[in-house]
Amino acid sequence: MSKPIIRAMGASLLAGGMVMSLSAFAAEGLYTMDELGDANVFDSTGEEIGEVEDILMSNDMSVHSLVIQTGEILGLGGNEVVAERGTFTVVTESDNAGFDSVEYEVHMEMTQDELKKLPEYNEDWWNQTSQSLQQAWENTKEVSESAWENTKQASSSAWYNVKQGVEEMGDEVEQATE
Repeated sequence: MSKPIIRAMGASLLAGGMVMSLSAFAAEGLYTMDELGDANVFDSTGEEIGEVEDILMSNDMSVHSLVIQTGEILGLGGNEVVAERGTFTVVTESDNAGFDSVEYEVHMEMTQDELKKLPEYNEDWWNQTSQSLQQAWENTKEVSESAWENTKQASSSAWYNVKQGVEEMGDEVEQATE
């Protein structure tokens, strides 16, 4: 009698685990890097401040940051600054953006004075950021491996406790029916 209960409990735990691992992902738009690379950039007041010069990707191939060309006049002057993900929003320029006519605007969540404080895109920034991201990646791998081991141990312990409880419950049911 206890084996069917154990199987039912095991199936419930397995189904619950699958549901948790298949948690919903937020729907995201589809963006073309080619068009984003030339998008006009606006500050928080709506004033145009430059355009996207480059798009920097992280190890997981998500957008890490945008390189923005600011202060350029007739192709001269200006500088390139780095705006990290979370400091800007990408929107389509018109509601009628179809497959062949997608154009974007980048809206910064800061004023021009705040934009002046963004790091300059240069070799020093590149080397420092690359090194920091690599270290973060290594730390994430270590933490993930540790979390996986802890999860395996906790699951094993929980499964053993459930099995013991179900067996005891089965014994009690058997004794009650005798």
